[in-house]
Amino acid sequence: MSAADTARLDRAAELALLGVSVAVVIGFARLYEQGAALGDLVAVVVVAHLVASAARRLSVPPIVAAVAAVGVGAVLISWLLFPDTLAAGLPTTTTWHAAGAAFREAGQEFRTVAAPTDALVGFQLTAAVALWGAAWFADWAAFRLGATVEAVAPTAIIFVFCSILGSGEHQVAATLVYVGAVLVFAALHRTRRSRSEVAWLARAPGAGGDAVLRHGLVLAVVALLIGAVVGPRIPGAGEPPLVHWRARATGNGQRTTVSPIVDLRKRLVTQSDVELFRVRANRAAYWRLTSLDRFDGQLWSSGGEYTVAGSELPEVGAQAGRTREVHQVVRVSSLSAIWAPVAFEARSVRSASTGLRWDAQSATLIVDTSTPTSDGTVYEAVSEAPILDEAVLRKADGPIPPAITSRYLDLPLSFPGPARTEARQATLGASTRYDQARMLQDWFRHNFTYSLDVPAGHSDDAITAFLGSRTGYCEQFAGTYAAMARTLGLPARVAVGFTPGEADPTDPDTFVVRGRHAHAWPEVYLGGIGWVPFEPTPGRGMPDAQEYTGVPPEQDDGPPTLAPSTTTPSTIAPTTTAPSGANQPDLPRNQTVTGPAVEPGPSRSPWPRVVFGAFALLLLWFGAVLAAPSLRRLVRRDTHHGGRRRAVADAWQESLAPVRWRTGASPSPAETHDEFARRCAPGLDDLAGPFEELAVLATRSAWDPEGPDAAAPARARELAEQIRHETVRQQSPADRTRRRLDWREAFERT
Repeated sequence: MSAADTARLDRAAELALLGVSVAVVIGFARLYEQGAALGDLVAVVVVAHLVASAARRLSVPPIVAAVAAVGVGAVLISWLLFPDTLAAGLPTTTTWHAAGAAFREAGQEFRTVAAPTDALVGFQLTAAVALWGAAWFADWAAFRLGATVEAVAPTAIIFVFCSILGSGEHQVAATLVYVGAVLVFAALHRTRRSRSEVAWLARAPGAGGDAVLRHGLVLAVVALLIGAVVGPRIPGAGEPPLVHWRARATGNGQRTTVSPIVDLRKRLVTQSDVELFRVRANRAAYWRLTSLDRFDGQLWSSGGEYTVAGSELPEVGAQAGRTREVHQVVRVSSLSAIWAPVAFEARSVRSASTGLRWDAQSATLIVDTSTPTSDGTVYEAVSEAPILDEAVLRKADGPIPPAITSRYLDLPLSFPGPARTEARQATLGASTRYDQARMLQDWFRHNFTYSLDVPAGHSDDAITAFLGSRTGYCEQFAGTYAAMARTLGLPARVAVGFTPGEADPTDPDTFVVRGRHAHAWPEVYLGGIGWVPFEPTPGRGMPDAQEYTGVPPEQDDGPPTLAPSTTTPSTIAPTTTAPSGANQPDLPRNQTVTGPAVEPGPSRSPWPRVVFGAFALLLLWFGAVLAAPSLRRLVRRDTHHGGRRRAVADAWQESLAPVRWRTGASPSPAETHDEFARRCAPGLDDLAGPFEELAVLATRSAWDPEGPDAAAPARARELAEQIRHETVRQQSPADRTRRRLDWREAFERT
C-alpha cells in the first residue's frame, strides 16, 4: 500500500470520526428548544478534532498534548460562552466565576426541567466540556491505540444520555445519523488497521482491507435501512414505555409546568370575576399554590420532587413557636392548573377525590400526574399557621441551616447594582434580621403605588424599571422584594397563591376565590422561626399577620381598573375559562370529604407485548443462527465466481470451522497454510490428507504469481465439502444440534 493511499485513508477515518462527534451534537436537538444553540457545540467538536490531529501529526508527547487540550478547550469555550469576561482574548478570574455560577445553575435546573428546554449557559458549558473531552479521547484511542470500539465509547455515552433525557421529537432521525456515522467510521478505521497488518498467511485475501471497507459499508447501509424502515414498525414501537423511569410507582416523579407567576396578570385581568375555587375554613388565610426559589435574571421559578400526599405530610424543619390550625375543605372549579391551593403550611390531607402529591421543600400540593389539572378536585386539609409578633421575631437570630443559605440566597451575576444599593438604604438602622425584612416591606408600601397598568415581568430590566417608576403590581413587588432581601443576606422566596376571597353570604365560613384574588408575596427565612410571609404590596394584607407586619387584612374586592385590551400579550398564555361554580351545592358544616375515587382509564397489561416481543426475537435469532452458515457459503461462491484465487481461499476458509470442531485448533497469523495443516493432522485422522491437499492449493493460490489453474477452485471446494460433511457425519446428534445453535459458529469468521 502506497504512502499516498495510507494518507488518504487516514484522512477519511479522521473525517469519519469527526462525523461521529457531529452526529452526537445533532442529538442535542432533542434537548434544546432552539437548534441555533447547536452551532457552538459543533464548533467545539470541530476544533477539538483539528487540534488533536495536529498534535498527533506533530508527534507532540501525550502529556504535553493533554495540557494543550485543556488550555485550548478552556479558551475556545470561554470565547463561545463568556466573551464579555475575557481580557486580551484570554479567560480571567471573572470567567472562572461565571463558569462556576453557570455550572451551579445547570445543576439546579437539571433536577427540574424536562426537554425540550432553553439552551442555558450552564447546559451549554457542561455539554461543551463533555464533547471536548470525548473528541480528544476518541482521537487518542483511534489513532494512537488503534482501538475502534473504545474510540466511539465516549460519544455513545453522551448519545445515550441525550436519548434518555431528550424529547420524543427526531428520535429516529438522530439515531440513524449517529449509528450511520459510527458504522462508517468503524469500516474506515478497520480498513486502515487491516492494510497496516502484515500477517495474512492464515487468512483469505478476501479478508483484507478492501473487503473490510466494502463489506462494512454495505452492512452500514443495510443496518440503517432496517432501522429506518423496520424499527418503527415493530409491534409496540409506538406504544408507551413498559417502564416509566421518569415517574416510578414510588411516587418520586417530576412534573413540568409554566411558572404560576407568569399566570398572575391574566387572572387579575381576564379572569377577575371567574370563580376559581371555594374554601370552607375555620379562619381566613392566604391560599397558597407554591413557592419559587430560583431567580435567573428573567423569571422566578422552582421545581420539586413530589411524593404521594398521605394523611400526614412530611416537614422540612418544624415551625417553631405557637401555631393555630386551619381546617379547610377546598372545592376547585376552574383553576386550570396542577396546584391544589391550601393555607401555609399544610400538615395533613384527610381526604381527597383524586390523588395528591406533596413537595415539602416548597410546601406545595399538586394533583397526581394522572390528572391534568386540579379542576373538579375536592379535598380536606389541615394547616398550621404560626402565631407571630414583633417581640418573637426580633429574637429570631438563630443559625440558618446551610441547606437554606445555599438555595435561597443565590442571585444572577447580572443582578442590577442599583437594587442592591436601594436595599441597603431602605434598611439603614436595622438591628435584627426581622427589622431588615420589616423595613424593606414598609419601604415598598410607603414609596410605591399598586397598578396593573404596567408591563408584566420581574427580570433584571423589569426590576430596574420598577424601581424607577415606583409603580407595579404584586408580581413586581414580591419578586423585587425577594431579590433585594437576598442582597441583604436574608434567605427569601416568592410565594404565589390567592388572598382569602369573598365570604359567601349564605355561609360566612365559605370563601369564594376569584381571579382578581390572585396574588404573590415574599417569604423570608428567620433563624429559629422558619419561613415568615411579608406583604410589600400596597392594598394587600394577610389575615392574622398584623402583629408583625403592621398591615391589617386587605384585598381587592372590586372589579379591576385595567381593561383587558391593555394587557401585555407576551405574558398571557391561552386558557379555557370554566363556568362559575357558584351553583354547586355547598358543603355541609363539618362534613368530611370522601368524594368518589378517580376511575382509572382502561389499561392494557404490558405482558402480552413482552411475551410476543421476546418470542419474535427468539424466532429471528434461531433463523439467523441456522441460516447464517449456508448463506455465507452461498454468498462467497456467488460473489467470487470467476475469481480463482478468491474461490480457493474461500474454500480454505470454509474448512477451518470443521477442523476446529475436530481438533480445537485455530490458525495463527504467523503460520502458513501447510504449517497449520501439519499441526492439525494428528487430530484429523482420515481427513488429514484432504486437509493437507487443500492447504497446498491455498498456498499456491496465495503466492504463485500465475495463480491457481482452472481445476483448482472446483477441487478446493470438493475438499472443503468433504471435510465438512465427514466432520458433521461423525458428530453425535447432541453435538450437531449444539453446534448449529452456537452463535459463534454462525457469525464468527474464522
